[in-house]
Amino acid sequence: MANPRFGTCCNSGNVAIPLLPDPPAPLRRFYDGRDIQSREFKENIWKYNRAFAFTSIGVMEDHSYNKIHRGPPIFRIQGELVHRTGSLLPSPGKNPIYSQLYIYEPRLALQFRIQNNSDLRPDTLRTLQDIIGCSNPYAHLYATASQILKQHPNTPDAEIRLRPAPGAHRRSGNLPTADEVAAVLPGDSFEGDARDIILHTRQGPLQRISETHPSYVPLQYPLLFPAGTSGWHPNISSQHPGMRSKNVSLSRYTQFRIHERVGEYSTILRGGRLFQRYLVDMWAAVDQQRLSFLRNNQGVLRATLYSGLEDAVEADEVDLNEIGQRVVLPSSYIGGPRHMQQQFQDSMAVARFFRKVDLFITITANPDWQEIREALLPDQTSYDRPDLVSRVFHMKVWSIIKEITETGIFGKAVAHVYMIEFQKRGLPHMHLLIFLTGPDKLVTPNDINTAI
Repeated sequence: MANPRFGTCCNSGNVAIPLLPDPPAPLRRFYDGRDIQSREFKENIWKYNRAFAFTSIGVMEDHSYNKIHRGPPIFRIQGELVHRTGSLLPSPGKNPIYSQLYIYEPRLALQFRIQNNSDLRPDTLRTLQDIIGCSNPYAHLYATASQILKQHPNTPDAEIRLRPAPGAHRRSGNLPTADEVAAVLPGDSFEGDARDIILHTRQGPLQRISETHPSYVPLQYPLLFPAGTSGWHPNISSQHPGMRSKNVSLSRYTQFRIHERVGEYSTILRGGRLFQRYLVDMWAAVDQQRLSFLRNNQGVLRATLYSGLEDAVEADEVDLNEIGQRVVLPSSYIGGPRHMQQQFQDSMAVARFFRKVDLFITITANPDWQEIREALLPDQTSYDRPDLVSRVFHMKVWSIIKEITETGIFGKAVAHVYMIEFQKRGLPHMHLLIFLTGPDKLVTPNDINTAI
């Protein structure tokens, strides 16, 4: 306990990026307050964030479990998750939403926000609008975009590209200024980077924002990043001298952000249900990057066995002209079919060699564990901190496995196989199979009673 280390976080402490800046005082009062307004803000923080987000989330959300079961709600998705942005001006007859509200005069924008969010407190919406208008550089950026549009009244559908300014974001998480956030470039004939955020006046489909753009996260979560702190990008580097590779992956970057640190007031860890959405969002982005890498490197990963031709030839009456190109997920992709098949075959090999399983043990996470309670921030429950639950459960699991396999509390254990699953409310549990040997094998009912 004198020098605790978390090996799965930040590459064992070798990732070092600047901490988040302190949020404005009014927003901090909402996070820390215990009055009626603060409690209502924390209860509906994901709705308030939606009211001020610059971009929308495109995803198929699964509401089935929340509708049927009681208890704390969960955020569950199916398929791909993307961030999207639309035109700067709303369609005729419709209220402006998302980034469209930032080109309006503040008083009019507040009226539209109150109309669009009738279940939220108008005084809280007013305070949050003042906070974001003063501290978030993207709010100033969209106001500048509005001024540029007015300079091109004869263009039916002007195009504005938001791209990192030259030299910006090469440092590791620097606090952006209005000039560093993006360069605003009008004109529909400009050829820029495919990752640019393109804003149209009225026309054009919703545009997907690349996960590699430094504005990907701050545009979607203004209440978690009120100062517009730049998110991850491929050129972000670690300031730790022990880091072999200076570039920090999105996974390592996110692990750094969701770990509590001395001297940092983390709005992320205080986000409640918005924190859960942030976690799902970041994990989806990490997983989609891995899938993209596998899709773009099939020539390196594919082997004769993966080509599908052998299976096709063995099948009866198969027209080879109808066989399309397949994207192979190797066994290194966790959760993929080859990974699951390989784990199953390894487990069967263990069972074939050591024969009968002696113990079937289920270990379930307890959200009321003392380690979790002591690490919670004020007014938080375990459902607000799935990161804590997972970390403590991980430490408990390996402590128990060590007791069984090394200390030998049930006798000499020669092998073990386990599977970790997550319940529908997010609590992890593990199924553990233990193989004993020699005189320690459980043969009689008395042996089993003794083990219990």
